[in-house]
Order: sequence, then C-alpha cells, then structure tokens
Amino acid sequence: MALSNQQMVEGCRKHNAKAQRALYDELAPMCMGVCHRYIADRDEAQDLLQDGFVRIFEQIGRLRDPDKLRPWAYAVMVNTCVSYLRRAKRLRVMEDLAHLSMEPDEEALVPYSMADIRKAIDSLSERTRTAFNLCAIDGRSAADAAERMGTTEGNVRLLVCRARAILRQELEYMKEEQ
Repeated sequence: MALSNQQMVEGCRKHNAKAQRALYDELAPMCMGVCHRYIADRDEAQDLLQDGFVRIFEQIGRLRDPDKLRPWAYAVMVNTCVSYLRRAKRLRVMEDLAHLSMEPDEEALVPYSMADIRKAIDSLSERTRTAFNLCAIDGRSAADAAERMGTTEGNVRLLVCRARAILRQELEYMKEEQ
C-alpha cells in the first residue's frame, strides 16, 4: 500500500525508515532528472541526488503543505545542484556583456526525441547548461539565475541566448545525420 504525501512527510519528520524509503522511491526519478540536467556525468549526478535527499530529509520539517511535496523537493534539488556548482568553483564569473544585443530568435524548435534533446543539452558547457536550465526550463528570471550563479543578469541572458543557438545547431546537425 502506497503512503500518501501526508503520511510520508509525517513519517520522515519522525525519522521513520519506511516513510523515508517511500518518499525516496516516489521522488527519486524526478530528482535524478533535475540532477542530470545540471550535471552531465551520471555518477556525479547520482552523488548530487544523494546530497539532495539528505537535504530533503533534514529540511522536511519546513514543508508546511504536504501536497506541495513534489515542487518543494524539486526546488531543493535545483538549489543542491546550483550550490554544488558554485561550491566547486566551476561557475566562473564572466565579464559583463550586457551591452550586446540578445534578441531572441523567432524560430521555434522542430519536435525532436527526448534523447536528442537530452544529448544536445548535455553538449552545453556546465555554465551555459546551468543558465539555460534555470531560465528556460525552471522558469527563473535572469536576475534570480544571476544571483544563484554569482554572475550578472547580462551574462545569464547571454548564456541562455548562446544555449538556444547551440541547441538549435546541435539538433539540426542530428536531424541531418538521420
């Protein structure tokens, strides 16, 4: 019998191993997806998944509404990944390029398989992938992403624009190879 969100959260607050296992089993696939979006190396992403779950179990008492468990855990995982990247000093500050024009390209992406999209995103540098994930996928503002990454808003906008151009190019290349 599956536990409800309420039962999992209450059990985890009491350090109940059964509830912790149920919560992990429920959220691990989603959380691994988040980690792998930020970190291309699968082993490194799995390490981050474990770190994220440690944070989830430590901070579960802060969750006010058990019905918001998934979005809350998602946010914890994103924060875990960004903190790791920052801590590892892999996010270097670039010079402010805000003065460059960054008009979005009007072309829409042609539908591709998820494997193709995953491969294209993995081809991005970690810094570019992080900016793209925060803004384009997680819906964060450039200002919020800049604060999290320790850079300027202009740099984030540039990185997202660059990511879109690279993704378009990679996906077109994959399409031509087929």
